Amino acid sequence: MTNLRNKVAIVTGAASGIGREVALKYAEAGAQVVVSDIDEAGGNDTVVLIKKAGGEAIFVQADVSSAADNERLVNETLITYGALHIACNNAGIGGPQGPVGEYPIDGWDKVIGINLSGVFYGMRYQIPAMLKSGGGPVVNIASILGQ
Repeated sequence: MTNLRNKVAIVTGAASGIGREVALKYAEAGAQVVVSDIDEAGGNDTVVLIKKAGGEAIFVQADVSSAADNERLVNETLITYGALHIACNNAGIGGPQGPVGEYPIDGWDKVIGINLSGVFYGMRYQIPAMLKSGGGPVVNIASILGQ
């Protein structure tokens, strides 16, 4: 991975799985990582793993389906590290399984809120902060269910 020293990265859904691995790799490459998830225990565990490996990280609990939480996540990043250079919007869920005619409405709303609106809300607040910091990549991750 490219040298990420002096770069600040947000990773959503970083309490486990792909998000945790992305956060660990960013930290290994030298980035200061803002670990975010609704799972506080898992998010804090990711921070501990990063720090044990010699990296720098904080945890910010956020629900990506909330525009206000996304704004707070970016603001806390800027307060702590003074910049934002990389955004990895990884948080996502599979949701319930079933035929469309029987699919639960609340399940649909939750999937759309996290998997679609969550990415939009994230970028809505990340991009202006990233541009002020000199720009950088936005990585939006979807699972095979994204097809």
